[in-house]
Amino acid sequence: MILTFLLFIFSAPVDTNDHIDVELKALASDSKSTPFWMRSLQYGSVPLENPGLGTKISLSRTYNPLRRYDWKYGLEVNTWVGSQNTLFLTEAYISGRRGGWELWAGRKKEVYGLGDTTLTSGFYAWSGNALPMPKIQLGTPGYLNIFNQWIGLKMSYAHGYFDNRGPLENVMLHQKSLYGRIGRPDSRLNLFGGLNHQVQWGGNRIVPLTTKRAINVYPSSLNTYFYVVTVLKNKHWVAMDPNTTSDDTDNQYGNHLGSFDIAAEYKTHWGRVLFYKQTAYEQGAAFNLTPADDGLTGLSVRLDGQHLIEGVLVEHLYTGNQGLYRSWIAKLFNTVDTHNGEKIEYMYNGARSTGWWYQADEIGTPLIMRDTKTIQGGNQFTYNAVNVIYLGMRGHITEDFDWVFRGSRSIQTHLRPSRNPVPTFQQQSYSLRVNRIQNERLTYSFHVSYDQGEMLAASLGFMVSARYQIK
Repeated sequence: MILTFLLFIFSAPVDTNDHIDVELKALASDSKSTPFWMRSLQYGSVPLENPGLGTKISLSRTYNPLRRYDWKYGLEVNTWVGSQNTLFLTEAYISGRRGGWELWAGRKKEVYGLGDTTLTSGFYAWSGNALPMPKIQLGTPGYLNIFNQWIGLKMSYAHGYFDNRGPLENVMLHQKSLYGRIGRPDSRLNLFGGLNHQVQWGGNRIVPLTTKRAINVYPSSLNTYFYVVTVLKNKHWVAMDPNTTSDDTDNQYGNHLGSFDIAAEYKTHWGRVLFYKQTAYEQGAAFNLTPADDGLTGLSVRLDGQHLIEGVLVEHLYTGNQGLYRSWIAKLFNTVDTHNGEKIEYMYNGARSTGWWYQADEIGTPLIMRDTKTIQGGNQFTYNAVNVIYLGMRGHITEDFDWVFRGSRSIQTHLRPSRNPVPTFQQQSYSLRVNRIQNERLTYSFHVSYDQGEMLAASLGFMVSARYQIK
């Protein structure tokens, strides 16, 4: 199969917008468990177990900026042999553009949220940690500028499909986002704000439950889709699906999560400074500001040009509120939620028990870990009450050598310790990657990563790779 694929790409017609890359990789560690920052935020392309040898073949076509109407595609095949033998498509999409609007279908690498995409520990709701799920999406890849470019708008609307690896099958994804910018693209100060919204809805249990109150089928009609999209609790607008349950009528259809994001970017003659906050939400408590403490906060400093240190990012991920107490801003505005004290199960989804992961990897921040990936084991819950400090750095040693460092220290549990006395676990993880540009086509990489703590197996891992750009 791989030989046929290689013959195809070498015989493809030459186009200046077409690109073909081939990468060879080798991975090993002393524990046979791949360290956290070596496998995280890689779109599921690095296996949890090692040693292994891998290949990655990428084909892509970019938009021609001179054309108002254009199309592009992306195709990436990853294979591993060793402790885990896999072959899968990390990307496989086709996209068409008209002006600032884009329609695409397939698997595509993407993240959602406001922040530093180059060094982040992972955006809260949609981080680029899991294999991309199949979707069809209409949106704006960049900001649409209006009012003489003083206002920018960026939006997306998508429909997708989860895998059938959990207790449910035929589960669908509804996703939308809307972000705004105040300030021209070349202004010194830009202010940003917006949100992303994900809904897991529909589906049926692979193995039906027989208990009296069991829900084996979740509604998936167009009537249900109306309420999934609008988030209306009043169910008198459109007739309800006959499969509707009391859980749907009392709340929203499906399971909802996302983040409310704000950011401020200041540009100077030497670089830029970016501050952002992604506030987690899963229930209506977010509108009463009860869990406003929860989410990802970041401060990023980036220098223009090549330097030993070109970028520094400090992030704090905290999800210990979970609706159990009023946040400082809720107290400031004297808001009280009628459901105050009811625990929000971040990334877990309660009754459905499917959780927010795809092909066994976390869709949101990888720092909210599934029990199956930890040395605690048990597959009983997700460690979704976390307090993490993270540092990311990057720079150039010489013109041809660049480096990236990631490090995190965390305290994690599955319930808030001050309300429910349960064990808490500490974890620290670090990684350093160095890239050597041999020439305009060939790049070598060396990656070392280390885990130590109570959540993950102590591990020192190494990965070397060589990437060659064919065209």
